[in-house]
Amino acid sequence: MEIFRNMWRRKFRTFLTIMGIAIGIFAFTVMGSLALKFNKMIDGGKRYITGQITIMPKGSAGFGPSATNTLPLDTLNQIAEVEGVEAVGAGVELPYAEPDPNNISLNMGVPPTIEGYDLNSTFQNRNWTTLSMKEGRMLQRGDRDDQVVLGISIATDKKVRAGDKITIRGKEFTVLGVMNKTMTGPDSFAMMSINPAREMLVLSNPFLNSLKEQSDKASQTSDAAMAKLPADIRTQLQQAKTFKMEDLSTGASVSWKDGYDSETVSNRIKDQFGDKVTVLSPKSMGEQIDKAMVMFNAVILGAALLALIVGSFSIINTMIMSISERTREIGIKKAIGATDGAVAREYTLEAGMIGLIGGIVGLGMGIIMIVLVNNKLESKGAEIFLLDTNFIVEVIAFSFILGIVAGVIPAWRASRLNLVKALREE
Repeated sequence: MEIFRNMWRRKFRTFLTIMGIAIGIFAFTVMGSLALKFNKMIDGGKRYITGQITIMPKGSAGFGPSATNTLPLDTLNQIAEVEGVEAVGAGVELPYAEPDPNNISLNMGVPPTIEGYDLNSTFQNRNWTTLSMKEGRMLQRGDRDDQVVLGISIATDKKVRAGDKITIRGKEFTVLGVMNKTMTGPDSFAMMSINPAREMLVLSNPFLNSLKEQSDKASQTSDAAMAKLPADIRTQLQQAKTFKMEDLSTGASVSWKDGYDSETVSNRIKDQFGDKVTVLSPKSMGEQIDKAMVMFNAVILGAALLALIVGSFSIINTMIMSISERTREIGIKKAIGATDGAVAREYTLEAGMIGLIGGIVGLGMGIIMIVLVNNKLESKGAEIFLLDTNFIVEVIAFSFILGIVAGVIPAWRASRLNLVKALREE
């Protein structure tokens, strides 16, 4: 009660100090919850990417419409024969919808993406053996090409459930299932058989589309008609005949047999096919992801800590001014038996209470903002903040400790005041 009375004696100054701490804790809460969301998302991606060896086309400039190269089926079949390889799963990845320059999304995380899988492959990721379902079931061997499994973000945005129809890039699908929220990539996936994904890839890529048209034209041209064509056109059509839809894969996933080291298997694939494909080993991908997480967290938490440092200086300033105004009071307490330690504890706890109250206010402000923003984005499944109980407890404890630490120097000065000089202070 004595501590609260001392704080109440200078209400306006205490209020300003508390608000200074509150603003810092508000920034810390918002930035921290943003980092929590990012780390949760990246951690899921890291577990997936480190559970497989990833194969990319050599020199590929990207996925989907921007993909410049694909993986031929013959190459994937040869990779499957490498010692230590258990299975190879071809895949096609492309944006869920055609990019709209007039509607740029600023959502943090993986954008809506089509993931086409070879359902006949026995490949299984080492760390993501399955995904839990909110409704329906996951794709499996034998499912039709017009069936799709949606991540929770897409299902929420499109307002569809298991059993509903949905149109993706002009093709109608039946929603086979909706996945539970994972807080990472699969939330934004539309998972389907590789065949319709390949068709969408061809239609979205002018080069591939032209190549397929040439291939169709060549297959319909008889040998006799071909012989009558000019040499250059005949050559183009003969080359177009080699085009195969099954050769269209923007990437592939490789699993390794028990008892084999993933890095050893990765190096074997590189040695044999390094001139044809890019091999991303689990170890190298994990290291790259770790670097990205460190950089992001440093920027986010650095900005929040800067605000907290400003708040801590406001506590120090308030406590020093408070001590200078209560010098005679401190002298009287010492004269009636208060020890230096008791004086130091009183002022340290007062600073801690200021930090605690400021922390609770700032945390409350941060939670309100986080809830409002997440609720606003929930309809699109694009929440950008994540809060958990441990983080809230840590924020409250941190604000109290911040106040304690900021109050140590002023409290030490108060405890060291000379009794005689303090009593003479007017």
